[in-house]
Amino acid sequence: MNYIEISGHIKKEYLNPLENFEIKNLEDVNNLHTELINVRTNLRFSIGIDVMPHYRGEQNYGWDVLPGIFRPPFSNEVDLNKAREIEKKGTEIFKERVIKKFGEKQIFKHSVEPFGENWDLLFQAQHAGVKTNLIDFSTSSVLSSFFMCEPSEKHENSDGQLWGLLVPSEFIFNETSDYDKLVYPEYNPFELDKSFMCNVPTYIDDIDERTYQFRLFRQHGRLFASENSNLDVPLNKKEFWKNMMFRVKVSAEAKRTIFNELLERGIDRKSMMIIETDDADDIIEKVNCEIKNCS
Repeated sequence: MNYIEISGHIKKEYLNPLENFEIKNLEDVNNLHTELINVRTNLRFSIGIDVMPHYRGEQNYGWDVLPGIFRPPFSNEVDLNKAREIEKKGTEIFKERVIKKFGEKQIFKHSVEPFGENWDLLFQAQHAGVKTNLIDFSTSSVLSSFFMCEPSEKHENSDGQLWGLLVPSEFIFNETSDYDKLVYPEYNPFELDKSFMCNVPTYIDDIDERTYQFRLFRQHGRLFASENSNLDVPLNKKEFWKNMMFRVKVSAEAKRTIFNELLERGIDRKSMMIIETDDADDIIEKVNCEIKNCS
């Protein structure tokens, strides 16, 4: 079987049944991860494919999985045909403004040639709030549930959704590798001919001075990068990937229950997001306003 055929089998036999998984509390969120680990084991021994579970929590059931540039209201104000140009300009402005305001240490990170520095800036800009073409995921179902459950004036009474995504190991790109495996610094992030999940390393030295990298670390974050040819297609509608993911509806009542349980564990916005100053928030807001003019 090829990858498309394998993904169709996985969707039908393993993931479609999980659409009806019931989540009422944090224990259920943990149990969903256990279910996916069981699926991973079964797939490894039945058809020989190795996959890793990833998660994305969202406050409103029915949303497609899209990068920030393609989500309204930002997407309503830009030429989406220039999404890569907008993204590239955003990282450049982000670097300039942050260094000027907070110094080079804030975004410093060892980078692997030839394109590692571009990726590092992109990852940190994404976690700062700059609109990019990356999509956030986490390897933790519990931490992902925070973003589904965090109180929101607009979506407080809306059902949420918790996405599960199985990523084959061949499509998880690291920064470096001692094996004959593809790594993301070999690719220009603004000219991609394939899609993959970025497993971003963390350099612990002085990480508390690098807020945007610390956020990624705290959230067990990984970032999905889409190829140029289908950049505007939601991940849950892309060929192959749509078969490797599913979503579970979570009631508004369950969202509130889970959020309170997260708080009891010490998981809150401060621990997950590393709260920024008003000055830092203002920088990101201005970057997003400025990159609209790039289109």
